[in-house]
Amino acid sequence: MLRQLLIGFPIRSRSVALVALFLSLSAIHFSRASETANFGLSRSHDPILISIRIVPDSTTLQGRNASQRFVVMGSYSDGLERDVTLESNFRVADSVLAEVNAEGIVTGLADGDTALKAEVEGLAVTASIRVEDSSRETPLSFEGSISPILTQRGCNGSNCHGGVKGRGGLKLSLNSLNPPEDYKWITRGGVYHVLTAESDDPEIPRVDVAEPERSLLLKKPTMQVPHEGGRRFGKSSEDYDTILSWVQKGAPYEPEDGSSSDPIESVEVFPGEIVLDEEGLQQLVVTARLSSGRLRDISDEVRYESQNPDVVMVDEAGLVMTVGTGETNVLVRAAGHTVHTRVGVISEAIPNYPDVPKRNFIDEHVFAKLKRFQLIPSELSDDAEFLRRVCLDVTGTLPPPARVREFLASQDPQKRDKLIEILLNSPEYVDYWTFRFADLFRVAAYVVGGSTKDSQSYWEWIRSTVAENRPYDQTARERLAAQGQRGATRHYLPFGSVPLAEAAVAEEVKVFMGRRMDCAQCHHHPFENWSQEQFWGLAAFFGRMMSFSGLIVDETLDRVQQGNVVIGAGKVIHPRTKEEVQPRYLDGGSPGPGVEKDPRVKLARWMTSHPYFAEATVNRMWSYFFGRGIVQPVDDFRSSNPATHPKLLEALARDFREQGHDLKRLIRLMVQSRTYQLSSRPNDTNREDTINYSRAAYRPLDAEILLDAISQVTGVPEVFYNETPNKMRGERELGTRAINLMEADMYPSRFLEVHGKPLRLGLPDRKVEPNLLQALHLLAGSTYTSKLSRKDGRLHHLLQGGALNREVIEDLSLAALSRFPTEREQMELEASLSQAGSREKAMEDLLWGLLSSREFSENH
Repeated sequence: MLRQLLIGFPIRSRSVALVALFLSLSAIHFSRASETANFGLSRSHDPILISIRIVPDSTTLQGRNASQRFVVMGSYSDGLERDVTLESNFRVADSVLAEVNAEGIVTGLADGDTALKAEVEGLAVTASIRVEDSSRETPLSFEGSISPILTQRGCNGSNCHGGVKGRGGLKLSLNSLNPPEDYKWITRGGVYHVLTAESDDPEIPRVDVAEPERSLLLKKPTMQVPHEGGRRFGKSSEDYDTILSWVQKGAPYEPEDGSSSDPIESVEVFPGEIVLDEEGLQQLVVTARLSSGRLRDISDEVRYESQNPDVVMVDEAGLVMTVGTGETNVLVRAAGHTVHTRVGVISEAIPNYPDVPKRNFIDEHVFAKLKRFQLIPSELSDDAEFLRRVCLDVTGTLPPPARVREFLASQDPQKRDKLIEILLNSPEYVDYWTFRFADLFRVAAYVVGGSTKDSQSYWEWIRSTVAENRPYDQTARERLAAQGQRGATRHYLPFGSVPLAEAAVAEEVKVFMGRRMDCAQCHHHPFENWSQEQFWGLAAFFGRMMSFSGLIVDETLDRVQQGNVVIGAGKVIHPRTKEEVQPRYLDGGSPGPGVEKDPRVKLARWMTSHPYFAEATVNRMWSYFFGRGIVQPVDDFRSSNPATHPKLLEALARDFREQGHDLKRLIRLMVQSRTYQLSSRPNDTNREDTINYSRAAYRPLDAEILLDAISQVTGVPEVFYNETPNKMRGERELGTRAINLMEADMYPSRFLEVHGKPLRLGLPDRKVEPNLLQALHLLAGSTYTSKLSRKDGRLHHLLQGGALNREVIEDLSLAALSRFPTEREQMELEASLSQAGSREKAMEDLLWGLLSSREFSENH
């Protein structure tokens, strides 16, 4: 038989024809997810310009030759807004005060108020302009004049001098994160070392105040001397003149006129979101808000990067050009800041876009973006699809056949909301979310030093937080600041001792703030604006944590432990400066008095009140229901990995905070949304969409959920056995589900291993991609083969009870797929079963085919 040939050793034969028939029929049914609905939408051509607007609609130009780029946007009859700047005619009302070029860039000439008029296709719009201090030269400074050049030209990028060790003997902070440090390296010279602040290398300044033209800061980027980074600007460029003038004035850090610097506090880019057709262009405008509150156009002082050049390209002036359909981000790097704009390229606009019903603010945000990006959401899921999906997502359990029949037969218009409440208040909800957070919080006997007593204590603490629906910020504070010998303190017991401070802070920031700061442990983060000082400032909160025979404490203690006197707590030493580090928050703020006694208490309060906490929590929870985070990966928030729906993320986080960090309410909000309840079947507009939630995603069941589902459908519970030669040896109670194993690492399972169950030595990173071992296990693994024909299983009871073929097919379909078989499935399977030589063997093949199908092994 086919399976014998595949695995190379004898096994009980299967009816290949019957299995193939079921799988093909199941594929036909399941491929409804591949069918497209034709909306009969006729595409419109040659859209008509309806109205125009200008951005910004007002500006103030301060200083000599101050300029502002204006963009004219046109609204068209097909619903798209397009950049019509290059098609516009510009005119300044008073040419004595300002001038404008064909690209819409206005330059101030003399003080006063005037206006800019833009005309296109008979439509006109104006913007007000004020020119101030037109005779005043902008004073040169390092942070205000030189850092922007280093950023725009990519000199401080991660692949150049902004890398971990810099390049060519020059180290700069990534994206001008630390201007004072950059100034030191450029004006004094020296070579950066990761593990020490001391250096015996010669100090070679990059500026020569005595002979400015000989400065390496000028000769290298202009290729007057060899430069690995190549030519960055020419000798006749404005950048060259600026740097030369700065060096000639003595290379000052602050403005040479003695005035205070006016650094950038924030940066915005217009448009924040762009939809282009295949021939579209869009000019970006970047505005800096300075510490004085003044706004300044810095569009020509930033670096633009397309994250997917196959969708759009962007030139150094910020003009976005389409390449192919799709969606991506354009990053804008200003000195010390990174922002982005999201760009979608569509083939054609959809006229008469349908009005899609909405249930809550999740739908408002998701469907608004779908409309902008011309994607029509799929229809609402049918009752069977919804029932299976929500039961698996809320309780990790398939609905039993009787419950499926009842739900599908009900005519109650409120039955979905009522079902959600039943699930949220069920024991299965507590079991499932205990499992979820045990996975995230890394509950395992091996992780806490091999003690099942400790792992069980940790597990029970998690279970109590879920059962009580304890506010999640309280749960986080208890975990972060835990002291004593029970519950959450067991997290801090790897192999019987407390973790290193640097390991502790790296994990807590990932779990509760969604940020990866690990790289900043040894050096400034090479790809993000995290400094080594920020990392060790947080790590210092864990420096006083100690363990005495499993007792976790922060305060200084004098104790006799096994004949040794243990005095005080440890210090956190900066690995580069070799100095003791004091606790500091990310913004550099001090925790204030009392930190000596309870440092982690203060850290826990700060972390759970920081905007990152709610943002990271709702993003992680979202991923459990939609197959990906709004930021993906869920613990990798960074400027170069922006959210697909930033306003939705902000709204979810705000609602979560305002509603007392209520996880159960958050779950209810998500699963009640129409977005969650959409069908997985695509239409002709959203087939390629994978990130905008225009349809339900296909999500492989996690290993434990899949194993429990197989046991539930077959009616044969899994046996978990520990062969360790100690007091732990033995079986878990028959009927124990995989998600209920408190110390899952003590009970080896080949099935769980090959399906990606994490060891919990680090934060869970489940491998859900299919692999060869899974295929072999499917064909010959005991999880499948041994459960099919067991005398106490579902199939045996059905056959012994005299069930007809039609009844068996129906019951198995309800149990595994939460739906009735289609008429075609029922008819053809009955016909095949009636021709089988052995009814029992044929029924086993049918059950195996069900368990082997994608429709069973995925949530959708």
